[in-house]
Order: sequence, then structure tokens, then C-alpha cells
Amino acid sequence: MILIQLAHKLVAELPGAMAIAGTAAHPMVFAVLTFCAAYVLAFVVCLFRIRWGFIISIVLGIEIILQPIVFHVIMRIPKESSYYILFPILQGILVTYFCWLGYRAVRTSER
Repeated sequence: MILIQLAHKLVAELPGAMAIAGTAAHPMVFAVLTFCAAYVLAFVVCLFRIRWGFIISIVLGIEIILQPIVFHVIMRIPKESSYYILFPILQGILVTYFCWLGYRAVRTSER
């Protein structure tokens, strides 16, 4: 799920941020690239079953849930279909849930 969200950031959100910003040296583009780096870091650290990778993934899952709410509900940035908001929220819930399960499993195995 983290890799799917990373691909979504690179394929959909990065070009959208560049189109809105008009330049690659804009804070919005930097924010998208920072989140991409965080996804890569979380994925790699989770592979080694380190607790911080799961914590970073949980935070990123919460970001996935909040992002469509902030952009499409609060800021009223239009999207093609009204049900589009449900898919990222569902992905965020799944990432958060499975990373929480992974965190609990790693925590109990260290004891």
C-alpha cells in the first residue's frame, strides 16, 4: 500500500503540484518530494522490521486520510468525480491499520 501511494504521489500529485506552482522550485513541489522521500524511508525501514518505520507509516497513513479532506472539502479544489475522496481515505485507513498491526507485532517480538 505504501508503494502504491508513492506511485500516486509521483504520477498524479507531483505533476499537479508543478502545474499549480508553475515551477519546480516551489514549496508545494518540495512538500510532495519530501512526502515521497518519507514513503521510501518508511518502506525500507519497515522491511527491516524497525519500529520507527511503522510509526512513520502510521503518520503517512493519517496524512493520506487528511489530504483529500483538506484539499477537496475544505479548500474546495474540484475533482472529476465526487466519490474520488473515498479511495484515498480507504487507502489511508488500510495503511494505518496494517502498519499499526506491524508495529504491535514488532513491539511484542522485542520483549
